[in-house]
Amino acid sequence: MARLELRADPSAARRTRSWLREQFTGVTLTSQARQTLELLTTELVTNAVRHGGEPIEVRLRRLGGSVRVSVSDGGAGRPLVRHVPPTATGGRGVALVDTLAHRWGADAAGAGKTVWFELALT
Repeated sequence: MARLELRADPSAARRTRSWLREQFTGVTLTSQARQTLELLTTELVTNAVRHGGEPIEVRLRRLGGSVRVSVSDGGAGRPLVRHVPPTATGGRGVALVDTLAHRWGADAAGAGKTVWFELALT
């Protein structure tokens, strides 16, 4: 399992994308799988920065032909799939995870929470 600890600052999403690319160097992934993995992970990290707070930790575990990504933060509460108007500039992160991930969920973790998703890599 690979881990990344982050600060709740604007560079978190960029650092996460770079870290993900390092983790999959030399691994054959379809372009769609790579883009979806980066998108969903970045959405969860951005939510953690905006709504959860520190400490933020990203964990990556390969499960055969799939991957499980978990993002933990210091915030309470469960994420909700929101239905936002087409003109809204945000609020779609969990809806993207709900639509594109094979499975996803959220668990209480001490004083915070962990949001996770599983994605097929093939």
